[in-house]
Amino acid sequence: MRRTFLFFILLIGLGGKRGQAQNAVIRETTQTLKTYPFSDPDPVPKPGRIYPYFRYDGYTNTPVMKEWKFIELENDYIKVYITPEIGGKIWGAYEKSTNYPFIYFNHVVKFRDVAMRGPWTSGGIEINFGDIGHAPTVATPVDYFTRTNDDGSVSCFLGAWDWAARTRWMVEVNLPKDKAYFTTKSHWYNATPFETSYYHWMNAGFKAAGNLEFVFPGTNYIGHNGEVGAWPRDSLGHSLNFYEKNNFGGSKSYHVLGKKTDFFGGFWHNDNMGFARYSPYHDKLGKKIWIWGLSRQGMIWEKLLTDDDGQYVELQSGRLFNQASEGSMYSPFKHVSFMPYAHDSWTEYWFPVKNTRGLTHATPQGAMNVRVRDGWLKLDYCAVSFVQDTLTIGVDNQILINKKLDLKPLEILRDSVRWTGDTEKLVIKVGEEFIADGQPTATLRPLEAPKDFDWNSEYGLYMRGKDLMNQRKYEDAAQYFKKVLEKNKYHIDALVDLAELYLNCKAGGQGHSIPLIAQALMVNAYHPKANYLRGMTIWNSAGNAADFFAVASLDETYRSPALTQLAIRAIRQKDWGKAAMYVQQAVEANLHTTEALQLEIVIARKRGQNAHALKLIKQLLHQDPLNHFARFEHYLITKTEEDKAQFQRLIRSELPHETYLEIAMRYNQELLFEEAFQVLEMAPKEVMVLLWKAEFLGKLNRYPEQGEIVKEALQKSPEGVFPFRYEDIWVLPLPYSNWKVGYYHHLHNWALNHIDKRFILKDVGSDFIPDYAPLYLAKAELFKNQKDTARQALEYAYKLEPKNWRVVKALANFYAENGELKKALKVNESRLSKFLKLGKSETTESGLPDHEVYILGQQRAQLLLKLERYKDCIELLQSLTILPNEGASAAHALFREANIRYAAELTNRRKYKEAQLYLEQAETWPENLGSGEPYEPDNRLTLYLKKLVNQKIKNRGPEAADLMKLSKGLSTKEFDLLKLFE
Repeated sequence: MRRTFLFFILLIGLGGKRGQAQNAVIRETTQTLKTYPFSDPDPVPKPGRIYPYFRYDGYTNTPVMKEWKFIELENDYIKVYITPEIGGKIWGAYEKSTNYPFIYFNHVVKFRDVAMRGPWTSGGIEINFGDIGHAPTVATPVDYFTRTNDDGSVSCFLGAWDWAARTRWMVEVNLPKDKAYFTTKSHWYNATPFETSYYHWMNAGFKAAGNLEFVFPGTNYIGHNGEVGAWPRDSLGHSLNFYEKNNFGGSKSYHVLGKKTDFFGGFWHNDNMGFARYSPYHDKLGKKIWIWGLSRQGMIWEKLLTDDDGQYVELQSGRLFNQASEGSMYSPFKHVSFMPYAHDSWTEYWFPVKNTRGLTHATPQGAMNVRVRDGWLKLDYCAVSFVQDTLTIGVDNQILINKKLDLKPLEILRDSVRWTGDTEKLVIKVGEEFIADGQPTATLRPLEAPKDFDWNSEYGLYMRGKDLMNQRKYEDAAQYFKKVLEKNKYHIDALVDLAELYLNCKAGGQGHSIPLIAQALMVNAYHPKANYLRGMTIWNSAGNAADFFAVASLDETYRSPALTQLAIRAIRQKDWGKAAMYVQQAVEANLHTTEALQLEIVIARKRGQNAHALKLIKQLLHQDPLNHFARFEHYLITKTEEDKAQFQRLIRSELPHETYLEIAMRYNQELLFEEAFQVLEMAPKEVMVLLWKAEFLGKLNRYPEQGEIVKEALQKSPEGVFPFRYEDIWVLPLPYSNWKVGYYHHLHNWALNHIDKRFILKDVGSDFIPDYAPLYLAKAELFKNQKDTARQALEYAYKLEPKNWRVVKALANFYAENGELKKALKVNESRLSKFLKLGKSETTESGLPDHEVYILGQQRAQLLLKLERYKDCIELLQSLTILPNEGASAAHALFREANIRYAAELTNRRKYKEAQLYLEQAETWPENLGSGEPYEPDNRLTLYLKKLVNQKIKNRGPEAADLMKLSKGLSTKEFDLLKLFE
């Protein structure tokens, strides 16, 4: 006979009548938080994957109280905090009845060197688009817009450009009035006519303490390189799905897969609380767990990243299965590309889970814990929405539980029934929604590449080139495409992909692209990408371009981009009717193509259809409130100061002048120079803004004004000027009338691989004599293999700025690498002359920023080691407090080596007991050096040396067996240290 026990728990203190909820509210506030700021932007240009962005090198242990802008979203059940000035991070979220932070809220803002550009903070939900790693925007201001919606929900829209790829992202954080969840709806736009890299992850932080279980359904995990492991229990029996059971090895990255599930989450069993993140499986394939190592190696980062909030973990969701590093291209898990003018979007739900004693399933309606214990099927169900429906659980056409639900958000239902069996075979429904369908969830996907696949075959080389292209390693990609073409000169995909690299200025001049495309079209007249790219090479003959774009438009992927390009060329000819036709078809092919929607507005305005244009603007801004182009078009029609001010006020992200320039580039490609000039009139007066304003004044025949603007641009400092758009070549003409123009021209060539790097900056500093030290640091890096050129550049930089720590470090490194150690030490001491002098710690403050002291202090310690001043080196390292970058270990390695070398010196002087002390010290991990001790440090060498020294005390020689045992697996460097004791 079936027996059930039903426990219906009503949570108190939530307010409101049953079935009703107050509207959600959104407010813009400020909070004053203890802040460990970052500083010191690097002025030295470093073209590469994230250029034109630059790193910040300044970090400190000295906090300040700083006021930060917060956006708060709140309803009856949860409260969400957003920091638009810190990357748009969702700073934390609380379940209100318990004041429980179901998303980690860090009560200090502690910037540390972790991200691609350096500064990063722990906790919250971090937004990443573009390229692997913590994105360039995670620590700096982003654009934002708040809105109260007609359905009573509230939204905060966050967004920024990824300038390295010229893509734009926007995330709508929405809080409904009557749910215990909030959603993040992501939008990502490729604003370029070319393919680019595709990478997106949301990195959410959660507290580690509380017997945390990772609820990540799956059978395996893969690493960043695609390596495969078992999940949730590894081959050694570790229960990887419990945080505290990961007490072995170093930091962990588990990309869990193998089961088709729509959610993941976590549960703090000590607190009887949890959280869940939900999205349809196809929206977010990637489900990752990141854990700092539980030894001091990882736990050192607790205090580095917070003061009192404790250690955290990151549980992350991504569009692809793993955060693929370069090695992953040799696994099935490749890098992929983002197609021209494409738009991508997906929605995720984030919510707390209360009093369910565990977690097995979750949807936006509710979360549940279904398990079999002692012959009973037990169920705990926590509503997340208002649920007025029937819950059924059955198996093999047998209904086990059938309950009518009438629950408010975060109310609990508990039930149990006599039953034993496999819970994966249960069919669970709430109303018409299937929570589980009773079918196997395991996927059939192969996880490993075939071992006999030939990566040097024609297809293997092509895949490597394509993967490197999608990693933004364009020069390497080009080399692989060329290798393919050596094997088969008619390999169409290699031809067109190499042509795209040239055309997009990623691997050389654009002119190289046309012969490659022609060769592809000789083989296949209908190849969509070949036709599209050939059309992109033609700007001044719309008829010829139309032929190629017409063929490209036959392909679904290239139809909307090709029609968009046809519309642009029609606008250039002022053929508004034809332009309107092309745009309409481009939008029909892709309803979310921002580029075409913006063109539609321009065409309507130019045709005098202002009412229609305003209607289009309203529609676009409703779905894309951070579209600054649309707001500028609105101002062009209304000409009101209010609309002008709103347009300018809403551009709030870092590097705001780049946003104005990007809008101007849109008008420039359409030959609408008056509009381009008008938008730059509102922009901050940065160098590239002024140079482009001068260009547009010339197009408008306003030559006297043009000269004055150019003069103003060239009077400005070149610091932070990093030309990166392929269009910029038009405002950096030859010959150079000023060294700054030459410098900018060289940077542009460097960034876009226009010419051989051997010629970049070669003439700068010879015919011209700039007084700008970062130029010479960049030149020295480019010519590091030409010692005379590098020396000349570095010594001149030092002459210009002898107190610049970057100059000091670079010159001292150069001298050290070329055997001039005393000279290197003298240069180093010129900056630290009043502090840590000659390796002796002083009690007086240096007056220098923290980062200069520990960066140059570590360099000095390295120099002292090379000068065989081991004791001075050790004492210096003991006096430093290093704020490390993630994974840093160099300072500890230096400390260990110095102790071993000094112990050898003492041993050779027969000071055996003192030598033993330094060998003991070599095994320690002073955390002031930025590294913590791992679980199983490799102390084989020092253990042997301690025994050897002890043998010497007894006048005995080393034991051959010990030496043989030690020799297995020692590195060359370790052997060199061993020889010091002979």
